[in-house]
Amino acid sequence: MSAAALTQFLIDITRGHRKEAFAADPANVVAASTLSTRVRTAVLEQDIATLWLADAHPMALMYFARASGWANERYYRCIADAELTKAGPAGAAPTAEPEPSRTHRSSAPHAP
Repeated sequence: MSAAALTQFLIDITRGHRKEAFAADPANVVAASTLSTRVRTAVLEQDIATLWLADAHPMALMYFARASGWANERYYRCIADAELTKAGPAGAAPTAEPEPSRTHRSSAPHAP
């Protein structure tokens, strides 16, 4: 399942042609979708963090969160917490070596 398909599904159920059907019977609409089992569960449980980590577009996800009754502060806190899970443990050493300086040095010889 692509991020684009997830994003379109969120738009459809919050602002599009599936809005009324989703409001009436979310389980049926989700079951009829092409979403993965993990993402279907996340939609039904309003698991914003999982949907964020599945690369849902931020605005589509915000509309979904609002339609689900989430306050903006809760949404942004959830996103921030989800981002921390991508960063790994706090204080972990970087995995890559620092890049060398990219300053340009003249190749012309210097006069003594």
